[in-house]
Amino acid sequence: MSPMTSALISYWQRLPAESTAIRRCNLAALREDVREGRRPPEALVTVILGDIDDEIVHAATRAYLEACASSQVAHRAAAVDAAVEWVRRGLALNRGAVFTALLGTGDAVVHERLAALRLSLSADEVAVVCRQLPLAPAKSIVQFLHEWAELIEGADDPALSHQHDLVAGQLDRYAQAIAQLVAA
Repeated sequence: MSPMTSALISYWQRLPAESTAIRRCNLAALREDVREGRRPPEALVTVILGDIDDEIVHAATRAYLEACASSQVAHRAAAVDAAVEWVRRGLALNRGAVFTALLGTGDAVVHERLAALRLSLSADEVAVVCRQLPLAPAKSIVQFLHEWAELIEGADDPALSHQHDLVAGQLDRYAQAIAQLVAA
């Protein structure tokens, strides 16, 4: 059995017994250990793949990408490649949160890779993406969402139609927030 498999099994055994609040505290400590160099960024992978909570998986993925970005360029590229594969292959239990963390990088190359995965997400995963997006996103994220909405607009498939409603609703919320700022 691989070390990752063992770590995931151990994590999943603890998951029902640990509250979300405890897991968030554990993640905060792990993030600090990674930031301070006491643990490698890969220590976050078990949380990214094994947890189900939107905020925990999103925060763990962001911490992983940030920790890898502060090291060698090749290490950052490998981290992005790995995270994209976790979404593509369905390895993360919460693909929507991983997708959102990748989208939040603002990197055009990453966005291009995510564009190829948009239609592989379920409506529940798209809902996670919309919930985890920042309140004031970068223009590149808004553009990504516009292109996504255009891609699935008018789809006959009810699942794609529901995804369109979710993405379009998020774009509407952004437009309302901007209108309120302008009016203030």
